[in-house]
Parts: sequence; C-alpha cells; structure tokens
Amino acid sequence: MNLNTFFSVSQQTASFLLSVLLGASLGVVYDLFRVARILLPPLQKPKPTFLADVLFWLIYGFCVFCFAAVSARGQVRMFMFFGSLLGFALYIFTLGNFITGVIRDIVTAVYKLLHKVYSALIEPFVKLLLTFCQKVSRFFVRSHKNNQKIKRSVKNPLKNRGKLVYNDKAKCNQLRKLFGKRVNKLRENIKE
Repeated sequence: MNLNTFFSVSQQTASFLLSVLLGASLGVVYDLFRVARILLPPLQKPKPTFLADVLFWLIYGFCVFCFAAVSARGQVRMFMFFGSLLGFALYIFTLGNFITGVIRDIVTAVYKLLHKVYSALIEPFVKLLLTFCQKVSRFFVRSHKNNQKIKRSVKNPLKNRGKLVYNDKAKCNQLRKLFGKRVNKLRENIKE
C-alpha cells in the first residue's frame, strides 16, 4: 500500500479552486443569516446577531474541516483556508451585497404595500372600534365610580350616640377631660 503524502501542483491548484468554491457556497449560507436579519427585526439586536455569527462560524469551521478530510486526506492546508476565505469574500462583496440589497428593497416594498392596505382597509375599523370602546368605557367608569361611593358609604357606619354632645355643659366637660385646665379659659371665652 503506497500512500502519497505530498500533493502535486495540479492537485494543490484543484484543492485551492475547490476551497474558493466552498467559500462562495458558505457565503450563500451567510446570506441566509443576513436575509433572516432583514426579515425578522428581533434578530437585529446584538445578542441574537452574536449567536447567529457564532453559529455561522461553527458551520464554517466544520465545513472546512470536512472539506480537508475529503479532498486533502485529512490535512488542513493553509491555502485551503485562505481559498475558502477568498471565495467567501468574493461572494459577499459582489453577488451577496446585490442579493441582500434586492431582498431589502423587496421587503421594504412589501412593508409599504401592507401598510397602505392596513391604513385603507383595517385602520378605519380599528378607529371605529376604539371610539366605541371609549364611549362604552365611560358608562362603565361612571357606574364603577358610583359603586365605589356606595362601598365607601357602607364602610362608614353611623356615629356612636354616646359621643354625640347636644349641650354646652357637656361640651365643656368633654373638653375638660381632654385638655384639663385650659378648658376653664375656653369656657370663659365661650360665655363672653
């Protein structure tokens, strides 16, 4: 069994060109992530973007490893890695930007169309429903306020008859109990 551990120049060239093609295909995968960010605004936040980028680079590393295992007898060569980065960059900066720009324009046009349909067909019903709800809620708010008044009046019982005072002498006696000597001065002021 004779194993060649060295690659000829033509084999290295073929591997390099295949790695450029691998990088371009990985650029398509990255475009799928970019399109998902365009279509789904929550993915534009920093944490989901970071997680998507980490996932993409894990996919990228796995694909380069599998490519090296198949085409280079398990040896990862630097020219393959640089070839895949070159293919990725060529795709992203040429066709990838064009495709994402077109998708962004399509999404914007669809959003504007949906907004016009909403404002023409659905928004009048929503406004009508809101005004109806406001008028109905006024009735319920008024009845709720009346219920609150009734509850408050039920909670406040009648005053205790023992504490009610109907004559001046009784008032003075109660004040004397509360304030002591000052009541005498107050009584003199009341008589005057």
